[in-house]
Amino acid sequence: MIAHLLESTLFLAIAILVAHMPRLAARTRYAIVFAALMKFAIPSAIVPRILALAGIDLSRMSRGTILIDALGPLTATHLPATTVAVWPVVGIGLWLGIAAALLARAFIRGRRGLRLALSGALDADARELAALAHARARAGVARVVRLLRSPSITTPATAGILRAVIVIPSGTELSDAELETILAHECAHIARHDNLLGVIESIAGCALWFHPLVWIARRVLDTAREEACDAVVIASGDASVYVSALGKVCGAVIAPRAAGISCIVSNTIRERMDIIMTFGTRRLLPHRVVTLTIIALLAVATLGIGVARAVPAGNDATFPKYKVSVKATREASPDFFIFDVTVRDRQNGKVVASARLRTRPETRATATTTSDQETRIGMIGHTDGTAEVDVTVDHEPPILMKVIPRSAEVPLKPKNDNISIDLKDADIRDLLMTFSQLTNTEIIVDDDVSARVTVSLRDIPWTEALDKVLTDANLRQERVGDTIRVHRK
Repeated sequence: MIAHLLESTLFLAIAILVAHMPRLAARTRYAIVFAALMKFAIPSAIVPRILALAGIDLSRMSRGTILIDALGPLTATHLPATTVAVWPVVGIGLWLGIAAALLARAFIRGRRGLRLALSGALDADARELAALAHARARAGVARVVRLLRSPSITTPATAGILRAVIVIPSGTELSDAELETILAHECAHIARHDNLLGVIESIAGCALWFHPLVWIARRVLDTAREEACDAVVIASGDASVYVSALGKVCGAVIAPRAAGISCIVSNTIRERMDIIMTFGTRRLLPHRVVTLTIIALLAVATLGIGVARAVPAGNDATFPKYKVSVKATREASPDFFIFDVTVRDRQNGKVVASARLRTRPETRATATTTSDQETRIGMIGHTDGTAEVDVTVDHEPPILMKVIPRSAEVPLKPKNDNISIDLKDADIRDLLMTFSQLTNTEIIVDDDVSARVTVSLRDIPWTEALDKVLTDANLRQERVGDTIRVHRK
């Protein structure tokens, strides 16, 4: 979650900076910042799942090597009890509570603003309906738009998402040309679906109430939205007439913002008038080309980050292709080590080679199999109860494993429960399986757990080593009896 927030914050910061380029049209600035804001709802972590639906399993791609050195037989009879951390629960509850309160306030303000705008409203007369028809044509609005006059409001506004209603104040006296420009601005909001987008922005703002950059982005969106509608009016008419109309309807009134209602008056009205009077003096970059390029870059970056996180590292210096399983036992009398070794292809799970080796302590045993690939298996057991296994398939780098054979008759006397681990880009599932085998502990891993770890630990209790590995992989464990369940945080 933290990684996704940082990633989305970076994209939003870049989008806000790009939106301040002087040659961008207002609608282009709006599209760029809005797309970056929506990135918060699309974590790159969903990329592996989407690819999995398409039959691409990133978890089967290249993985690293695991080297575990157990200093003694490991026991799991006294697992430390774990408790659920309180602060994360409190933090999530606080976030949800504030987000719900802000969302409820935005909904209440929207409903209250709509009721106020429609309070005592009357249908427009023939002159105003004629101006609306011309305004719809200028803004490219084909659907039916209702026009009302209301004594309860002081500035024109557009309400509704599915059924648009334009409400103008009863006391404002405008010429036919001025009224048409004001209505063209409101029709531009309808054509752009600004009320729907405003609701989405409001939901995002409420959910990310703690994020200062999101509030900055919403201010940028508010400004760009009004300027984009201004541009529609100016492109199809006289700028001086529009400025005159704005001066009459605005006065000293600054209307409050409400989700689902677009209002012609905003806190940036003076800056907007300056832009209106200089409209057309700069050559703007093409809107569609810039917008599609930015959205494509966001999509590619999200896909790339998701794939990069899901694909385990490891190429030339690691062993990515084959997985080795070892079942080792030690007979007490006579003193022999017995190893059952199985080598599988990670891509298809096919058994490449298997062998059973039996040897005395400090005596190396080897076996070579030739099927599709030549596989060389070697092992040696030591008098201290430890053993080493090495496997080489064709010309791939060798796999080295240090294991603790289980006693077939008399259990080995444990020296301690400490462990040393050297991991380089190791797959977390393979590592947890090795922990399970060494400690005779059932470890259940959630299906969505996928991570790589690189860590070097020396002579520490295996429970501490497991905690360290899970923390580095941003995972958490839940212990019930002798069973450990591993989840994502």
